[in-house]
Amino acid sequence: MNIVFCDIDGTFQDLAGEVPQVNYDAITALQKQGDHFVFISGRGYEQLNELMNELDSECDVIFSNGGGYKLVGQPVQYNHCLSIEESEKAIAILEARNIFYHIHTNKGIILKSVDHYESNILALRQKLEPMGKAGQQIMDFKESFFKEQCQHVEDPYHYLVEHPELKVMKIELMEASDEEHVLLRELLASESVDVFSSFTQCLEIVNSKSSKGNAINEFMKDFPDARSYGIGDGENDLPMLEVVDIPVAVGNAKESVKEKCQRIIGDCLDGGVGKFIFEEIIK
Repeated sequence: MNIVFCDIDGTFQDLAGEVPQVNYDAITALQKQGDHFVFISGRGYEQLNELMNELDSECDVIFSNGGGYKLVGQPVQYNHCLSIEESEKAIAILEARNIFYHIHTNKGIILKSVDHYESNILALRQKLEPMGKAGQQIMDFKESFFKEQCQHVEDPYHYLVEHPELKVMKIELMEASDEEHVLLRELLASESVDVFSSFTQCLEIVNSKSSKGNAINEFMKDFPDARSYGIGDGENDLPMLEVVDIPVAVGNAKESVKEKCQRIIGDCLDGGVGKFIFEEIIK
């Protein structure tokens, strides 16, 4: 049996872009021959509904970089979340440094009003200017998403305290300054908390057990004889690539990711994932 673990953003799908049809076709072909396709993403489960609805059949999903999972036919499980104490410490640091952050919970994303971060967003737009139209599209999408699809609260930490039923999957930040990224990693990381980069100018703060590598090791306990593939593009994919049998990078992946992989395939936009599956795994 083959099990393909695949990142979403930057790997299976370009940010807010159309998914190449060959990727969907490859999932169907894998499942028909008895193999597994597992989405493994930094997104929260509630952010995956649109993508899941496009599939011909249900897939296993590991979300929030291993903070939880949803197996076919079973309820959603949240197993590696940030505690309220860990969240309080991280939020205090981010507030003191006026960092643009948002909190992923099991019920959606919360953050202060986007108007509060006008200067941060302007700095990010300037940082991404060398990317041309792509950088503008990224920021347009991000700003629209934060304004229209997230919940705005006056005080995120006190909101969490007042709603103990919420589970904090991760705290994500966007920051224009590379120097600030280095400092924030030092300030935020601890024995129980990991910090890593994801996508463009983002850092994610998660439970130390919330990693794609740990999640895959737990998943594979039920399939000890299966061959595992991991396909990714970013730093948060490195723990996955370290534990699978065959690590694979899409052509648009970071160089640090490509260096860890046995195979480099086509770009995300060109359906590299689906083409690789058809060429290498489908019988």
